[in-house]
Amino acid sequence: MLNALAISKVFGTVAVATMITVVAGQQQAKADLLPDASGWDYAIGGSGNGTGGSVFDYKGIALKETEDTLFVAINSNMTLNGADWTSKGVTKTINYGDLFFNFSGKNFKEASDQGLLSAVHFATRGSDSGVSEVGLYSNVKAKSVTRNNFGWNNVTDWSNAVKGNNSYGDLKSSDSYFAGQQTGSGLTVNGQAQGAVLTSIASGNKVGDIMMMDSNQLTSAGLNFGKFGTAANGTQTLGFSFKKTKDFKVGSNFIANLFAECGNDGLAIKSAITKKVPEPSTMAVWP
Repeated sequence: MLNALAISKVFGTVAVATMITVVAGQQQAKADLLPDASGWDYAIGGSGNGTGGSVFDYKGIALKETEDTLFVAINSNMTLNGADWTSKGVTKTINYGDLFFNFSGKNFKEASDQGLLSAVHFATRGSDSGVSEVGLYSNVKAKSVTRNNFGWNNVTDWSNAVKGNNSYGDLKSSDSYFAGQQTGSGLTVNGQAQGAVLTSIASGNKVGDIMMMDSNQLTSAGLNFGKFGTAANGTQTLGFSFKKTKDFKVGSNFIANLFAECGNDGLAIKSAITKKVPEPSTMAVWP
């Protein structure tokens, strides 16, 4: 039986059977169908909406689940080394922000304020994340590092710059999920605005390790961004996997999203946990 999320993915858009939707001249590949035959669930963002150059154009994100493991794949033009950017004589490495998972049913900022997020820290070079160790974190609160990275105050400023080409995949910057990140300049620390775009882990508890995966390993696992054509033809395909923890309960719907540390682009996908982690096997003790 399809759960509510699966039904909305099949019937929740006008273009039910299409994978490529063209709206007002904006090409956007939507992955509004159930996972494909290889088990991958895709969300493809707006094409060419990474401000600051093509390196910040994040193309798509995909998830695959087994009984005990979640796989994540990202297609973009940014390597794990990030991008070096110079402004007013200052050079800064701008990298991927952290990938957040929200099972709470609340919008992102509400979940963050209450420490209800899970997150993965996976890109370390020049990272401004509040954690340094690569891995999966629970009880996460998020912070903005956009102003440290010559970036946007809020997602509406970014949307205006890309002339409304504001899709992150399954969500747009104007969606209520990003309430609290759509206006203003965020918290002020030591007299300086930090930005309202919540890009990175502020605090959390590490609960697991991740295994990084290259494009060949992901392809062997059935990943195929190529079926979306130019909408997901980034130069980089990278990813990782991790063992599901207690936060990833079977039957749970969630939103996963990430931003560049500067807020120049982002990705978001709606999905669900459908496979139950097997119970630990017990060994019979014979007399």
